[in-house]
Amino acid sequence: MAGVDEAGRGPLAGPVVAAAVILDEGNIPQGLRDSKKLSEKRRQVLAEAIRGSARAIGLGIVHEQDIDRSNILQATFQAMRLAVHNLGLEPEQVQVDGNFTIPELSINQIAIVGGDDTVPAISAASIIAKTTRDAMMVSYDLLFPEYGFKSHKGYGSKFHMDTLREKGRCPIHRRTFNPVEKSPNTMYQYHGMEKNYGRMGEIIAGMFLIRAGYILLAHSYHAGKLGEVDLIATLENTVVFVEVKSFGNEQDDIAALERVTPGKQKQIARIAELYLQNRELEQPECRFDIITVNFSTPKPTINHYQDAFLPL
Repeated sequence: MAGVDEAGRGPLAGPVVAAAVILDEGNIPQGLRDSKKLSEKRRQVLAEAIRGSARAIGLGIVHEQDIDRSNILQATFQAMRLAVHNLGLEPEQVQVDGNFTIPELSINQIAIVGGDDTVPAISAASIIAKTTRDAMMVSYDLLFPEYGFKSHKGYGSKFHMDTLREKGRCPIHRRTFNPVEKSPNTMYQYHGMEKNYGRMGEIIAGMFLIRAGYILLAHSYHAGKLGEVDLIATLENTVVFVEVKSFGNEQDDIAALERVTPGKQKQIARIAELYLQNRELEQPECRFDIITVNFSTPKPTINHYQDAFLPL
């Protein structure tokens, strides 16, 4: 049996995330309940326990653009279908928190009101969905620090609402939600604005990484006279240092990659060493990537080059 729940139906920004969890009946973590009734610290502890003991976990993430294209209910169902499909095995039954089963899913289903607090597998799904989404919003906070996503995770707090009125929306806001629909984008424009390509390229690259499952650790990390690294992220215990190159003409990526000269590579490696020392991280796996962002088309083209160079 797979339990299914979601997180993020109500926020004004960010994705809706669903999780499907099949627990090992002989190794169920103690203390499972509705994620909203747990402290952040307790959620993290339980999430690790679930990931270490569950037979299968599937995630489904639907981002704000797709929420706006359909609606939040349909986006939630889509996230749930993706979560079940991403389990890697087909359960005999799906138990869903709430009043509704999942449309277009040809598996026996039961909807259970309050299931996130009474059915261990649904509680586990609630915790995985919530912690996954929260981590994404904390990462987005590094790209859009004005909005305070780290604290309210995109929900309509007073600070968030005041910022929307004062500064307008950002790229991860749900445009069809009130009052976002009345808040124009004034801070994050780039069409025909070459002076903004560098800054917006870093933000777009950061969004790309978050949606690919990375957790951002820093944006524009400054190391004094050594300079800065555009993005630092982590994925599966690997720390990734990312140089972003943006351009607005039709040149191919080769010219952009050549701008990361051996001297620049050496500089990034030194900054990486300092970053790891300052955080007392003992010889983690590291990687040096380059992301190019081409603004010559209405929708920027992104290319991600992993292990683009080795530190000299």
